[in-house]
Amino acid sequence: MEKKFGNFLDEFIKERVADVLENREIPEEPAQYIETDNLAEVVEKLVILHIRMWMLEDTMREAVTDEEIALIKKKCDICFKVKRPRYVEAVNLMVDNAIESGRSLREDSVKLYKG
Repeated sequence: MEKKFGNFLDEFIKERVADVLENREIPEEPAQYIETDNLAEVVEKLVILHIRMWMLEDTMREAVTDEEIALIKKKCDICFKVKRPRYVEAVNLMVDNAIESGRSLREDSVKLYKG
């Protein structure tokens, strides 16, 4: 039975979140979307961005000064209002292009994850 994309995506997100939480560090912001990225790489960047947003929100709760809160809020806004829409648009464009061209979105993965 073929695995559905949603199931694959759920598993990927769980693995990536577990990996980031194990390292206990806020992930670096993903690099800008480039046309050569495949769907999995763009989805990975989107997952990292969401993890970063969650961790920034946690950090904001621990902030002491108004300046700290403002700086963290600004970073959250950039993630949510600027970067996230770009990655979502990139996924939409890739899916649209695959439909129009009749090409598959599947690619062999060359990444190695723990476990």
